[in-house]
Amino acid sequence: MTHTLFGVAIYGALKKTDMDVKTKWAFFGASVGSSVIPDIDIQWARAGADYLMSHRGITHSLLMVPVWAGMFSLLAWLFFRVKDRRLFWTAFAGVLLHIVSDWTNAWGTGLLEPFTSRRYAIGIIPNKGYVFWAMAAAIVPFLLLFRGEKQRTRLFRVFWGLAALYAGFQIAHSAYVYADLKKDDFDRVAIRADRYPGGLSYYAKRDLEVVEGRHEIGGASGVVREHRIDPVDVEALMLDPSARSLLLFAPFVVTQDLGDEIRVFDPRFSDRVSMLSVNVPKA
Repeated sequence: MTHTLFGVAIYGALKKTDMDVKTKWAFFGASVGSSVIPDIDIQWARAGADYLMSHRGITHSLLMVPVWAGMFSLLAWLFFRVKDRRLFWTAFAGVLLHIVSDWTNAWGTGLLEPFTSRRYAIGIIPNKGYVFWAMAAAIVPFLLLFRGEKQRTRLFRVFWGLAALYAGFQIAHSAYVYADLKKDDFDRVAIRADRYPGGLSYYAKRDLEVVEGRHEIGGASGVVREHRIDPVDVEALMLDPSARSLLLFAPFVVTQDLGDEIRVFDPRFSDRVSMLSVNVPKA
């Protein structure tokens, strides 16, 4: 839904005073279609832990950005007989925004598929786009009040200005927490932003420990949980399909020796998403 909102907002921010009806429809289709097309992979994404690697893979790769953009340029010609180089760049922006926005949340995306299956995530923007929808809701009354094309274009550009300010705030907050943890000699740090500004959870790895903490602007901050990492044979874990998917998906994992089996989990989501915790028999 949020990717669709971004597509509508891209179209709304375009200058359209020189466009006829067919050209407008072509740009609308390119804006919205390009903003959602990477998620076509949910049509074949497999259930369970395999979902981690079958979704947000090659369709979300940077390599596919010009491919998707070229496809929408071709579709604009086939359906509307509109040929305009701006269509390519509009679709390019839509696809790139989808990929970048997925990269900024904690679930991440396969930026460098097919060269590597690793998932990249920085976690500074929450998975759910409630803040962006709140911004959109704030400008809807003005869209109803002002009917002129230039006025509406300005309103959509205001939306993008607000979105940029929000992203900048999230970057600054996350960078502060990241730098503070690095000063404490944590070698790996992962961030998971709250659904609303001002709070985030952090996960930091140092030697054989992982700490989970909170940082809230003007609120409670500090470590809330610690995990001890048991040394295990990672090569053996990679032979288990579910564990392999988890190892490729997570920035780092916690491993626990339970006797007859080894528990592997992503500390960012282990209490919330069952597929991000896997028990592997030692045999």
